[in-house]
Amino acid sequence: MKGVQKVWIVGATGKVGKEIQKLLDVREVELLETDTEEIDITEISDVLRYVHLNRPNVIINCADEKDETDVENLYKVNAMAAKNISIAARNIEARLIHISSCEVFGRDQVSSLDNFGTTEENSYNEFDVPRPSTLYGKTKLIGEERVKEFNYKYIIIRSGWVYGGKNNFVQQIINDCKANKPIEVFGNHYGSPTSPQALAKLIVYLITSQDYGTYHAACEGSCSKYEMALEIAKLLNSKSKITMKQDNVDDYKILNNFILNLSKYYEMPSWQKALKEYIKN
Repeated sequence: MKGVQKVWIVGATGKVGKEIQKLLDVREVELLETDTEEIDITEISDVLRYVHLNRPNVIINCADEKDETDVENLYKVNAMAAKNISIAARNIEARLIHISSCEVFGRDQVSSLDNFGTTEENSYNEFDVPRPSTLYGKTKLIGEERVKEFNYKYIIIRSGWVYGGKNNFVQQIINDCKANKPIEVFGNHYGSPTSPQALAKLIVYLITSQDYGTYHAACEGSCSKYEMALEIAKLLNSKSKITMKQDNVDDYKILNNFILNLSKYYEMPSWQKALKEYIKN
């Protein structure tokens, strides 16, 4: 990997962090892999000490907290730590890749550009102004703002419905389908399902690119959770009976990879293809 000597993966034990580690050739780069046990990223002094000691050329921030019952930790990990890492990256002139979320957009929000650059309805591109409706989304947006405030050599990647790990929607559906259990899922929750493998491949590609800024990076296409469950059942030849339920409010978290597609140098796979590969592997 030309020009890259050290890559620090923050949140290395998470689903995306693990996939990045698999893809990076350790013969070409030195991997620095940390999680909460190795360093407290919510403490600026700890982060600065770590980067000055190890001098990474690239920092990939995969740290993410979703538990809204622990408000203090939610802000610390998603917002405060993002600020600390941004400051540290600037201090050593490292390239920063920060992973954000489609949750920066709210349930009742409508794209301001009339789905410009896509055929997907109710999708959001990079020019739409975020208006989160959840506490998690608000903290992720604050994290984005702090990255921009304290650094200029950054890439912010917003992805959506990233599955993987043991406790997630997709794995639960897979388990139920394998057991031929009945499944009931929302038919009015829409998104862009993204495999951790597909997202990791893009991140590794961006390590050596010359681009900066905010990118939407979800697998192409969209579906409801009900449609996704049907696709999983089909891939597994499951006999599970899948029924649809409706939430009180429609929820659209469909991302339009407008900037990525405009550049024409990288294309995300369809959500169906990525899901098939995820289940196969």
